[in-house]
Amino acid sequence: MLEMSVLTSVVAVSAAGVLMGLRFKAPALIAATALLMIGSLAWNGLGLPGYVTVARFLVLAFALACAYIVGLSLSVRWKRSEG
Repeated sequence: MLEMSVLTSVVAVSAAGVLMGLRFKAPALIAATALLMIGSLAWNGLGLPGYVTVARFLVLAFALACAYIVGLSLSVRWKRSEG
């Protein structure tokens, strides 16, 4: 059960990263990483199941950054094919 929630969170964060990369620039990635950290701290503070460890946060932040780069490269490719 816990592994499924980790996989779901990585997929959700990656999808958000790709969508951010398609539309926004680097400051949005910094803000999203800060929001991810605040959300992780809030999740732990509320005592919800699936405690977010430092390692899990780093995995999510890495997935977010990689997905952002993918979205950014797709955005550049689409802009070049249009113009």
